[in-house]
This record gives sequence, C-alpha cells and structure tokens, in this order.
Amino acid sequence: GLRPCETRGVPVISPIPGTENIILATGHAMMGLSLGPVTGRIVRQIVAGEKPVVSIDPVRLK
Repeated sequence: GLRPCETRGVPVISPIPGTENIILATGHAMMGLSLGPVTGRIVRQIVAGEKPVVSIDPVRLK
C-alpha cells in the first residue's frame, strides 16, 4: 500500500505552528513500527514541555 512520506524522506514530528496543543507525528513510511516507540517518547516530551531526547529540528515544521 501507500506509505506516507515527507518530500525529504524524514518523518515530521512537530507542534503545528499557529495552533495550541496539536502535535503532528507522521510520514514514517516503512519505518513506522520501528520508529513508533521513539516517536511516542518525543511527542510525550513535547507535551510535557521537556527537551526531546533527540533534536527535532530536522523533522520540524517551519
């Protein structure tokens, strides 16, 4: 089937600019099951106002 993927080939994990309390975590393509645990951890850290375990700058909406 179709695998959602951003044009740069990396997932998008980011608060949506201009909104409150909406975090996008998508575009993992065929790596969804493998990246799911770390994506969940990053989203939890964003929600809690903590610094994510890895930099999300490369996968952030701008």
